[in-house]
Amino acid sequence: MKKRLIIILSGPSCVGKSPLIKALKKVHPEISFRMPVLHTSRPPRSIETEGVDYYFRTEEDIRSYPPERYIIGQIRNIWQAIDLMEMQALSTGGSLIILEIYPTLGKLFRDHPLIRQLALDFELCTVFISPASEDEIHALQINMGFRSPEETAAAIMLPKLISRTQQQEKLLTPDVLEDLQTRASMAYAEMQMGENYTHRIVNHDGEDSHNWRYTPPLGDAGETLARFVDIISKQKKSRDNAFPL
Repeated sequence: MKKRLIIILSGPSCVGKSPLIKALKKVHPEISFRMPVLHTSRPPRSIETEGVDYYFRTEEDIRSYPPERYIIGQIRNIWQAIDLMEMQALSTGGSLIILEIYPTLGKLFRDHPLIRQLALDFELCTVFISPASEDEIHALQINMGFRSPEETAAAIMLPKLISRTQQQEKLLTPDVLEDLQTRASMAYAEMQMGENYTHRIVNHDGEDSHNWRYTPPLGDAGETLARFVDIISKQKKSRDNAFPL
């Protein structure tokens, strides 16, 4: 009887996934959900806590994890892993699990045999946050003279990534800037990975946007939160109607 829900929340770097989750907790405390803590090889940001935001491990550690327990994948120049035992534990303790994950790891997660087994008891819903629509990308490419959709998306995302880095009070060293440029350059390819997601939300307020600082968030940040809450509510209503007590 599928009365529980797993939501995969995905999108390019700095599109606003993390502040969306924080806003959901703050603005809608009535929506109870649980989240697995992913393992990552990137260093922690100043606002992140070990075991709460991520488990921060080395690339060597993550790549050595046993594949029967972990889903392991490379995201640009970092490695991440999902602990399947934690997913199993979470699945027994609540009706809603939200997994914030990069698109490149999302497919590995959806296709894993254990996740398919959990899908017998859980409804699986996928939500993709995009920094722009395809029409917007096309219009910008034509009118601003970008050579490709990839270059257009990178031009949108790089200022957001730089702004977020500055807000975190990190120095824009050559290595940091190279990483940001890599993230920006892959944004369009990651946007294409969202084509098969159940729901797509265009959010122009990236993670760097000050609109997330308000309660509730303003602008597109607020609209994104409203859309996400609506998706959760409709999924819950659909399940309750399908399986009445």
